[in-house]
Amino acid sequence: MKNILVTIILTSVSVCVFAQRTNNKGEYMVKSIHWVNAFTQKEVGNKGDKWYHFKYNDDGNLIEVRKEYYQNFKNKTVEIFTLSNNRYQFISYVNGKQDPYTKCEFTFNEQGYIDKLYDYSTKGVEAGTLFTLIYYDNGDLKSIDDLFEEKGGNRYKIHNYEEYTWENGNMIKYHYTNDDGITQIFNIHYSNKVNDTNINLSSLIKHYNSPYNEHILFATEWCGKKPSNLISYQDMKDDTFDYIYEGNLLKKINKKNSSYSKGYYLIEYVY
Repeated sequence: MKNILVTIILTSVSVCVFAQRTNNKGEYMVKSIHWVNAFTQKEVGNKGDKWYHFKYNDDGNLIEVRKEYYQNFKNKTVEIFTLSNNRYQFISYVNGKQDPYTKCEFTFNEQGYIDKLYDYSTKGVEAGTLFTLIYYDNGDLKSIDDLFEEKGGNRYKIHNYEEYTWENGNMIKYHYTNDDGITQIFNIHYSNKVNDTNINLSSLIKHYNSPYNEHILFATEWCGKKPSNLISYQDMKDDTFDYIYEGNLLKKINKKNSSYSKGYYLIEYVY
C-alpha cells in the first residue's frame, strides 16, 4: 500500500513539473514551430525549411519572436523581434554576422496591437513593404493594406489590400484587391477542432501571396485575436490539413494537396 501511495505521489509530481504552460487565456504556449518544406527536401535538404521560436515573460506574454531560414537556400538568416516596455527592437543576422541593411519597424495602436509594420532593406536603393492593419473593436483583424515600394530609381510599387469577414469567432472570408483591378474572394472552412494554442495557425499555414500570411508577427498575439478553430480546407479545397495530436496536444500539421507548398509543421510547447 505504501509503495502504491509513493508511486501516485511521484506520478503527480512528474505531471506538475512537466505540464505545458498556459497563458492567462488558458492557451498552450508554443515554444517553437518548424516548417519542413517537402518541395525542397530532395534538392537542398533543410535549407528550404523555416524555424520560429517564441519567448515569454513571467506573465505569459509574448516578448520575443525569432525566425530562422536560409536566403536563396544558402545563407543562414536569423531575424529577432523583441518587445519590452512597449518598445520594440529588431536585429537580423546572416551567417552569424549582423546585417546592417535589413530593417523592420512597427508601432502599436491603443488596443495594444500592431497597426503599422515596415519591413525594408537599405542595401542599394531602399525598398520595402509597409503593412497597415486595422482591427474591429473586439480585436478581430478587419483589414491589411500592403504596399511595396522602391524609394528611388523607377519607384516600383505593388499594392494589395485584404478585408476580412468573421463569424462565430472564425475568419471565414477574405476579399482581396490590388491596383491592377484584380478582385478575388476566398472562403475558409473550419473543422470542429479548437485552436487551443496561443499562435494564429490560420495565418501561419497559409503560404501563398496574401497579406494575411506575409509576416510571422501576424500569427502572434501582437496582431489581434486568432480564429477559434483550426482550418479544414480553403480555396476550393486546394489546401487541406491533417492535425496530429499526442494526447491533447497538437504536435504536427500536415499540409497537402496544395499547388503552392507541401510539407508539415512540428510544434513544441513551453513547460
